Amino acid sequence: MTQDAKKTHPTAATVEQVEAGAGLERSTTSTTNDTTAPTPPQAVKISEFLSTGEQNAVPLRHLRELVHLPARTVRLMIRQERLHGVPILENSRTGYYLPDNGHERARCVKRLRKRAAEIVKIADCIEGADI
Repeated sequence: MTQDAKKTHPTAATVEQVEAGAGLERSTTSTTNDTTAPTPPQAVKISEFLSTGEQNAVPLRHLRELVHLPARTVRLMIRQERLHGVPILENSRTGYYLPDNGHERARCVKRLRKRAAEIVKIADCIEGADI
């Protein structure tokens, strides 16, 4: 193949396309290996998409579709709202919801504390293991 006959990569934009603004809809730069957490959009509040009661829980995949954001970003947004006092509850089987009563909140807090204790227990075992 000669130098003149060399084909360009299908995602490469020509100078004319760039000048015309074409080919800019998608980026060819991969962001899948980024290690820093993206900054969640501030205008959208996940709690606005939630109903009260565990029976009305919204799965993460539906929240992703509603706000058009990746799961990681949605989880970060939920975390931020929680840290600012919004009691977003979760159940791994059903999804995210707002508390309908104190019993639901207490049950979710108990699950979270149990999960945290298990993580601490594993960390302690790893820390004490012989290398």
